[in-house]
Amino acid sequence: MGGIKVKEKLKQLNEFEWELPKGVRERMNVGAKIIANKAIIDQIEDAAIEQLTNVACLPGVIEPVIGLPDMHWG
Repeated sequence: MGGIKVKEKLKQLNEFEWELPKGVRERMNVGAKIIANKAIIDQIEDAAIEQLTNVACLPGVIEPVIGLPDMHWG
């Protein structure tokens, strides 16, 4: 992976919603959202969050791209 540090750019909306606005990465077409509590966010791999932003860069994707608590890289 490209080593983008997007996990530190997560914005907590409430107890279970975390947002990555589309400006987090240059080519993101839509924003991304993760549904998880803080303990789970702390355990999610950075590469999995980067992969979520990769999906947000795809043409034709509809907002928001959503990651669920069981998200993982690969």
